[in-house]
Amino acid sequence: MAYPIIYVAFTIGLITLGIAISNDLAKVWGKDPHQIVIDEYACLLIPLYFTPHRILPLAITFVLFRIFDILKPPPLKKLEDLPGGWGVMLDDLGAAIYTTVVILIIMALVKL
Repeated sequence: MAYPIIYVAFTIGLITLGIAISNDLAKVWGKDPHQIVIDEYACLLIPLYFTPHRILPLAITFVLFRIFDILKPPPLKKLEDLPGGWGVMLDDLGAAIYTTVVILIIMALVKL
């Protein structure tokens, strides 16, 4: 990665923006509406940072992220209960952290 500081700053900025936007939209559309997708886009950037830029590792990262986001293993389900944009974004942030840990373990065990 040529410019990691820019990637990290962009990711943090997008997550911050996502909290603000989701907070406003949740007031109109209700708790964690499916129309809000900035949470998935912003948080998926986290495990992608650690993923080799080849099709198989990228596909595995995407699938793992979606599995964690859909199943919401503990304590992710609890994070959804946080108010407004925090609840919308933090469960996906948790899914991103779970995905990152799994990807790093896979990369340590298998040459992807």
